[in-house]
Amino acid sequence: MDGNRDHINPAHEQSRKIKGVVTQWNPRISIVMDEYTASTVFGERYKHGADSLISGGINSNTHLDIMGQVLNKFIPAMGDALQDAVTEARADRNAIGLPQTISFLMEVRGIRLADQHFHSRVGTNLVKIQTILETASDDFDSVLSTVEDALQEFIDSDEDIIFTDSSVRETGNFTLIDINNGSVVHPEIEFIRTTPSEANLTRTRAEVYTIPLPCFDDANKLENLGLEVEKPEHGFNGTVETLIIETSQVTPSQCEGTYLNTVTTTARERNIMLPPGSFRVSAKQKNAAMAFIALELENIDSYMTFNITQVDEGEEYPVFRVCREQS
Repeated sequence: MDGNRDHINPAHEQSRKIKGVVTQWNPRISIVMDEYTASTVFGERYKHGADSLISGGINSNTHLDIMGQVLNKFIPAMGDALQDAVTEARADRNAIGLPQTISFLMEVRGIRLADQHFHSRVGTNLVKIQTILETASDDFDSVLSTVEDALQEFIDSDEDIIFTDSSVRETGNFTLIDINNGSVVHPEIEFIRTTPSEANLTRTRAEVYTIPLPCFDDANKLENLGLEVEKPEHGFNGTVETLIIETSQVTPSQCEGTYLNTVTTTARERNIMLPPGSFRVSAKQKNAAMAFIALELENIDSYMTFNITQVDEGEEYPVFRVCREQS
């Protein structure tokens, strides 16, 4: 399993502890630093021409103002700072940012290089980190107010949530190295753009998710993601929206150690009564987008997709949505 993809269902103790530290620290700006494989060949002819690749937290449930800070302020500033080193800053991948933070994924050419160009690699990352800190410091009031205002708007929002989307294919020129002669070239390639992506499936934003006591493991996982999980003294009695599994299709090969399960659903309303000890997760909180990803079944990273929650066709999903008109 790849620890870089262990954030919604932290299967490893290391991931859970890192997530706990991030949640406790509650950053306004966060940085993930990776390396990419230097030896990859594209089209039997080209290798990466960039020493540095930069992305940002641009999930569909991240506030647009925060995305704007990432794409229009910080990444261009890093591109300018790196220009003398002939590197390229790009914002064309989806990364992190669900807790409504200004977040970055920064990569340098490094995997399968051992210690080659070590000083250059370290220096490249240092320039990027320094630029982020200086940009945030120089425009402190604007950056902080943008994040704080966006966070409050996100908490108060009643807009539909997006839980499946797709990238947009388009052509453009990209800096590569021709391995036949070592020249730097700019061939036209097909980009898979996610800034922004296109929404495929949306759903009314729930006010609350109610979780029966037998699903306590789901509740524990949500707490580890930084969500506030309550245990109402008197349980729950009221109308909810429930989801019935219409189809369920499991992939023939594993992804991150799991056979993924793709489902379709139909919604209905009914009255339920849950005893004391059941769980309540408000969707009006800072980390609510983590609940959207984990609990909305059709999402590619949901607990249903990763077979943590297992429900057969024709059965009812045991996490209930309380929508605004119901609450």
